[in-house]
Amino acid sequence: MKRWLAGACRLLGTVYVPEEVMDRPGEFLLHISDTPSSLFSDLRRIISKIRPAWVVHTGDLVDQIKLEVYPARIECYRNKLRILSKILDGAVARGDFQAMICMGNHDDLYSVKEMFPHCHIAEGTGFFSASGWNFVVSHYSWRIPDLPDMVGLCGHDLSYPSGEIRCFNGIEDIHLFSLKTGGVYRIPYPGYIDDQRQLKRRIGL
Repeated sequence: MKRWLAGACRLLGTVYVPEEVMDRPGEFLLHISDTPSSLFSDLRRIISKIRPAWVVHTGDLVDQIKLEVYPARIECYRNKLRILSKILDGAVARGDFQAMICMGNHDDLYSVKEMFPHCHIAEGTGFFSASGWNFVVSHYSWRIPDLPDMVGLCGHDLSYPSGEIRCFNGIEDIHLFSLKTGGVYRIPYPGYIDDQRQLKRRIGL
């Protein structure tokens, strides 16, 4: 990946999708986590360019709305969640890819089950297989068991599970896991994402 171009896109508030991952439909699993709704348009674009076999979201689907802290914002959360549902559940319903959604501490299970009826939903720890690879997923790294023959996917914070398991944290980057080779492309999130995750606003930029 051209790191300088990826870095420039991050500073400009967009996502760089490397050319080498395009035109390889069905090869990749796309992993994201803790996404403010401002990322949804970029997510739609990434999916259209990569055409993944799987999309895994490891929780906090509308991360700028901290439902655990502000439960009264549920309607705002649901309004934003409908946008993500059109991107993910709509595509799953068409047969474009499969999707796994983990419940985060700022998610509402009732709303997720209502709006993502075609997706797999993991309330705690989830397991699935794709193209011979076995995955274990959770919002929390401490819920990823030490199973070295599996690949772990998590989010929530920057921690990793202990032990020998190979694990990727969707807080750090967008991950493209090749279901052919097991290689991983790390795509930086736009620069504004961390501020929105932390309910901050940049001023004067």
